[in-house]
Amino acid sequence: MPRDAKKLQRYRAMRSPEVTNEPFGYDTAETFPEKRAHGAYVVHLHDATRRHYDVRLEIGGELLSFAVPHGPSLDPSKKHLAVNTEVHPIEYLEFEDVIPKGEYGGGAMIAWDRGAVTYLEGPPEEEMATGKLHVELHGMKLRGRWAFVKLAKSAKGNEWLLFKKDDESANPGRDLLAELPRSVLSGLTVEELLERDAIGDRFLARAKALGATKLTTSFVTSRRPALAAIAGAKKPGSKAPLPPSLFDAELGGIRVLAARDGDVVTLRRWAGAAGEDVEAYYPETVRALRALPLSSVVLEGELIAFDPSGHPSRALLARRARSFASEGALRATTETPVILVVTDVLAAGDLDTRPLPIEDRRALALLLLPSIGFLRAASPLEGDEATLLEAMASLGIASAIAKPKGAPYDDGGWQRLETGVAPPSLTPIRHESTREVNVTNREKVYWPGDPTYTKGDLVDYYAAVADVLVPFLKSRPVILTRYPDGIEGKSFFQWNVPAGMPPWIRTLVLDRHEHLKRVFLVDDAATLLYVANLGCIPLHVLAARASSREEADFATIDFDVKQSTLTDAITLARTLHRILDQIGLPGFPKTSGQSGLHVLIPLGPGQSFDTARALAELLGRLLVERHPDIATMERVVGKRGDKVYVDTVQTGTSRAIVAPYSVRAVPGATVSAPLAWSEVNAKLDPRAFTIATMPKRLAKHGDRLAGLLEARPDVPAAVAALSSLVVARLTP
Repeated sequence: MPRDAKKLQRYRAMRSPEVTNEPFGYDTAETFPEKRAHGAYVVHLHDATRRHYDVRLEIGGELLSFAVPHGPSLDPSKKHLAVNTEVHPIEYLEFEDVIPKGEYGGGAMIAWDRGAVTYLEGPPEEEMATGKLHVELHGMKLRGRWAFVKLAKSAKGNEWLLFKKDDESANPGRDLLAELPRSVLSGLTVEELLERDAIGDRFLARAKALGATKLTTSFVTSRRPALAAIAGAKKPGSKAPLPPSLFDAELGGIRVLAARDGDVVTLRRWAGAAGEDVEAYYPETVRALRALPLSSVVLEGELIAFDPSGHPSRALLARRARSFASEGALRATTETPVILVVTDVLAAGDLDTRPLPIEDRRALALLLLPSIGFLRAASPLEGDEATLLEAMASLGIASAIAKPKGAPYDDGGWQRLETGVAPPSLTPIRHESTREVNVTNREKVYWPGDPTYTKGDLVDYYAAVADVLVPFLKSRPVILTRYPDGIEGKSFFQWNVPAGMPPWIRTLVLDRHEHLKRVFLVDDAATLLYVANLGCIPLHVLAARASSREEADFATIDFDVKQSTLTDAITLARTLHRILDQIGLPGFPKTSGQSGLHVLIPLGPGQSFDTARALAELLGRLLVERHPDIATMERVVGKRGDKVYVDTVQTGTSRAIVAPYSVRAVPGATVSAPLAWSEVNAKLDPRAFTIATMPKRLAKHGDRLAGLLEARPDVPAAVAALSSLVVARLTP
């Protein structure tokens, strides 16, 4: 369903995308269909100027928001003020952070509750218009029927009352806000969110005091299954004695190793000798792991789906795996949320907790994790074996794992115990996905004027050039700038990938920033269309691949003509071409897509960024020496005069250039066009290359960048030859 960008205008106007860490909203987020009877909801506890709760209900692709100073009450006689505030983007369902001071709503905000909402008396849009909204909440904390009723005499017209309906979930004597103050994501209180790092440090200090040792291997980021072995089943009535043990009921879920290392989270499914990475299918678990006060942790646990009565359901878990592909992340995670029930802590920070006795490891799990939320510490059972197995059998549980007390992790002592209940049929759980992109709002105008181009034109263009663009982008970090309302609307960098991303899209964490940034890897045409559908017009890339982040596979010379002329840039580019021929390096020219020229110089694998920067610097110095009247390397704009700025600093670990074939957010929808050297002449007009003309040009001339990615020049020899040229020219 298309989202109405106008609904978010007030929200966006109140926030600065360059400053706030809040989601800014876009017009292509996955939503439930309009006028649907179900949706998602979140309740935030917000410690802003005045502490209050924010109840946010998904309606028509956005979140209807109410600020409730006293929070929801289970007492039907208590009617609490609920102020209808600005509509929030759907991405706010996953938001939990400290909003920077000085920004609107600055302060700590936790996700106090999360779940599904059912609208009871017709489409919610129509109910809101009548001043009465009746809902049923299916959350981790809030349950049952609730009502929002608009005050007829509200001075501002935005004051409502929120109250609990008198049903089986009403409980006048229970103060849920005081009883359950913690986040369902991080397990932190709103006060603790402000000292998240200190809480993590205290946890590590406790683990160290218990005897945790220094990690000697890269255990956290290991891709190998590392789950403890479980011995064959012990039958009911067996007289074989067990040592004193802790017992964990097996609940029919998916046993996983959950690892977080900074922003990177993996969920490795236990599957015999091999494993399967399933984190893309459980975004709620990934988000909760990222919210923990530890930047590095390894947990063992079971992914479980619970039915409405609170019992684990293998069938629901299997249905969730299927629905994720067919219905999308938002619907799957809302209608069938999955909980990671944690049974062990294997590592935290730089500490290895596996040598600790199991009792201490379980105590650490209880210290780290909330009792309610997307991550939960399992409560180990102790006592007489026969009594416990009988109790489990009465609950329909078929087996349990006995873990000897005092034992370290994976000492070979774990044993499965059968309770005598026939195990349920284990429904196969298969994680499937389809690489389909539903393009939204195709007719929205992105380039007004003459000619006019739409969002659909942008997506169609990227589809047309995908065969030549994707090989250049593949495995390369891509920095996106989004224009959800076209080139004349507000734009912002999409530093972190948005919520609800399809499981087949690859991402990469960039850690060369003040804060970690998780960016897209555009490895196929479907991902390219997905980012185009987000309203991303230009695509900027780094000169490195994900697998070799410290190596540059090309260098860039950027001829910036903002204060000069294209004619001068052409003169410099042709001189550069002659120099490159002289030292044995290929060069591939392209327009910048605006007014300047770029020359990409392939280096092949194995070249450091220092080498690439030195090469670009020497080339720039030689060009300026040969053309001092038209070229400068002066970085201060005011000191350049009317010369072409020969920019040699675009090659670096955090430097990005516009990708070839990338569209630019300028009138005319021009693109960065690869050129033949014969085209770098006085007739060159960058305005001729647009989203309308480039596909025809490709069909006629082919890819002018052909050979760039396969080139394997002798870079050391070229640098030596270039150094000799520079010395010869600069020596009196």
